[in-house]
Amino acid sequence: MALVRVLVSFSCLTAALAAPVVISGATGRTGAHTYNLLKSHGVSVRAIVRNTTKAKEVLGCTKCDESEGIFVGDVTKPETLTGAMQGAGTLIILTSAFPICASYPSDCKYAKGGYPVDVDFNGGKNQVQAFVKGAGALKPVIMVSAGGTTKPDTNLDKMGNGQIGFYKLNMESFLMASGLPFTIVKPCGLGEGEPAKQKLEVGHDDTEPWDLAYQQLARSDLARVVAAVVEKPQATNLRFDLCSTNLGTPTPDADLPALLNSAKYPWQKVSILLELAL
Repeated sequence: MALVRVLVSFSCLTAALAAPVVISGATGRTGAHTYNLLKSHGVSVRAIVRNTTKAKEVLGCTKCDESEGIFVGDVTKPETLTGAMQGAGTLIILTSAFPICASYPSDCKYAKGGYPVDVDFNGGKNQVQAFVKGAGALKPVIMVSAGGTTKPDTNLDKMGNGQIGFYKLNMESFLMASGLPFTIVKPCGLGEGEPAKQKLEVGHDDTEPWDLAYQQLARSDLARVVAAVVEKPQATNLRFDLCSTNLGTPTPDADLPALLNSAKYPWQKVSILLELAL
């Protein structure tokens, strides 16, 4: 029976690769990197966007409508997510609440309806539920969360008293309890920069000795890791921290599968081998 479970799960994940990948938050800075990278790899992608003018600018669409895989939707309105999810194979959640700050973190505000509880938690749940309804069960969900969600009342939480880390953590829990194959990537501070110029590092539960005042992860590198998860169906049921460093050899695309494998706990690395042996 264990062998059957493994084979069925792997078969479902492999089949998901042939179906379109849905990216929410596709016109965001990380979303655009991820969308364009997957598209350059020949992956069928759909973008959930709120603004087609911005989609034309950053995603390179012409008509910027559903015929080109561009779907207008709002994660706080479940009924707007239905079309993009039909027959999809993978969901990538890249949406996040975003405050406007006059000074950080004391004078920050979120728009009405755009608080972390609206976007990161309820909006995340809306996406997963619409995905299951439109694509079916056992299809993978990739969520980009944030580093520091295990630590309460951080400066990020204090922005507009939105408690964004708290709501991201609750969304992580919801996804892990959903029964769907999941990958949760928790990046350190994000910045711009060319991909594959730094060494990538992984860890768990915010225990790494990373100096977040100086260490940043290029959004283009985060997109590379997300793309690797999409294209490697065995990289599932992982939740890990991700950052980069100038120390050491930069991580090329060819080494990303090994990086994802290193993000597994020891028992995850042997579990499939044990089940196959049984």
